[in-house]
Amino acid sequence: MKILVVDDTEAILLLISRFVEALGHQALIARNGQEAINVWRQEQPDLVLMDVMMPVMSGPEASVQIKAEAGATWVPIVFVTGVGEENALADAIERGADDYINKPVNFRVLEAKLKAFGRTLDLNRKVREQSQTLADYYERAEEEKRVVRHLMDQMVNSERLADPQFDYWLSPAESLSGDLIAAARTPGQALHILLADGIGHGLTAALNVLPLTQPFYSMTEKGYSITDILFEMNAKIRQVLPIGRFVCVSLISIDEVGGTVEIWNAGMPPIQILDQQRQVVRVCSSSNLPLGIVPSHSLDLVPERIYYKQPGYIVAYSDGLVEARNAGKAEFGLPTLLDSLSQSDDRQMLARVQAEFLQFLDGEQHHDDVSLVVARFGMDVQAAKTELEVQAVEARFDEISADFNLLAECSWRYSLILSAQELRYVNTIPFMMSFVKEIKSLAHVQSDVFLILTELFVNALDHGLLLLDSAIKTQPDGMEEYLAQRAERLANLQEGRIEIDLMGLKYKDAEVLKIRVKDSGEGFDWSNAFQTPVSHTSHPSTAFGRGISLVRALSLKVQFNGLGNEVEVYYLPAPSPKH
Repeated sequence: MKILVVDDTEAILLLISRFVEALGHQALIARNGQEAINVWRQEQPDLVLMDVMMPVMSGPEASVQIKAEAGATWVPIVFVTGVGEENALADAIERGADDYINKPVNFRVLEAKLKAFGRTLDLNRKVREQSQTLADYYERAEEEKRVVRHLMDQMVNSERLADPQFDYWLSPAESLSGDLIAAARTPGQALHILLADGIGHGLTAALNVLPLTQPFYSMTEKGYSITDILFEMNAKIRQVLPIGRFVCVSLISIDEVGGTVEIWNAGMPPIQILDQQRQVVRVCSSSNLPLGIVPSHSLDLVPERIYYKQPGYIVAYSDGLVEARNAGKAEFGLPTLLDSLSQSDDRQMLARVQAEFLQFLDGEQHHDDVSLVVARFGMDVQAAKTELEVQAVEARFDEISADFNLLAECSWRYSLILSAQELRYVNTIPFMMSFVKEIKSLAHVQSDVFLILTELFVNALDHGLLLLDSAIKTQPDGMEEYLAQRAERLANLQEGRIEIDLMGLKYKDAEVLKIRVKDSGEGFDWSNAFQTPVSHTSHPSTAFGRGISLVRALSLKVQFNGLGNEVEVYYLPAPSPKH
């Protein structure tokens, strides 16, 4: 150790310093309190042996100054005191001195004290080092959390969570949540909602769910189905996460145009379907393994489909909500959640649940991440909007003269021909939407283009090549039968082709999109196809039901050619909104 010896008597100063050196320590000397402070500042000794009464500055005064400057660093100060200095010694000990030894000095006792302080200093030094290590670790952990939190904020895209069709609540057990809520709309305006729950909570769980965001957003924006999205998300999880890590997932799709809800549940609590009175009418329980456990081709990725005629709600949540316990070890539970939802107004449902949850915990902290999503379906005003669109389209159509085809100039063209083999595995419309997205004049009307392309392509494939009968859909469980026949016939399709052309036409001051779809099927008699007015509630069993009617409502013109296996659509994009 480096020991500072302070005494105004030369003999005592020399005697103690020599003894200290004989014990193998380094001795520093000072003859008064002020000098002791100066030496301490320069040399930073480990321990101080201090006389009490000295000129210039006393030992107690110097010890107070040294302790103050040392701050959090412990510097033991041992007073060497003589008879009659008891009051000053008591004052010094009260003000921070650590020990004392009487004069004349008993060197055996002094040696023992130095050894004891040496052991304590070693222990103190280790504690400081460990404390610094912990402080560094904490700082790095906080920085990692900050980075992950920033990544989650960027990747989750909070703006999309402001969609008016659903409300959500996310409460992490720690600073980061292992629950993830994400939402996005397809080009056809179907709403996709993802609720995921990673293993555990905190940073590790948050990292588990992050890989889901990229395939979810990118594929939803291109119009992929939730089956395709789930396939890619599972592959991503298996690619980037260590073995043994998995993620429980609920994926929901609400298509107001088609009047359908699709739900896929893997390891999450049962999803509750409520009617307008917020009473449970259906439950979608987990029937799949969480993502990341088995390869994608081993999963049943077909979602549960609900065809609704009346408005209602979808309630999805993590187990952290219903399994939360209060001080009495009672669970919050699903009945409490449903009761809270049934007794609240539409826009106050989440607020009531949150209030009752906090009241239930009564100051206790929940030990798992809590998440809740309440989505609405069947509550839009699509029919009224579509009628206005029809009137607007008809007005724009009058502005286009009969010599359109002769005078229009083609500024770009995109063509795609798919044989039976490609039709079995190519996701045609999302593939084409990647191109449409890059055309500046169409970027703000992707939804319309997606709907038109989808209806024309599905009509060509389902009725032109697969020869499916739409009347099947009107039967009990008809839609499931229709989709089953579609999957079977598509898998066995050996012949046939579909041609798709997209053309950008400039006519006067307008930019018009021409879409041509042709299949190799037998066609149909289209001469009387458009004798009836456009209806947006037409029965889906007719070839010109809701889908084609919607295309007519969005377009300037719909024209069938030849045998009826070729259709041309002219679409005038609405003016781009000004920012």
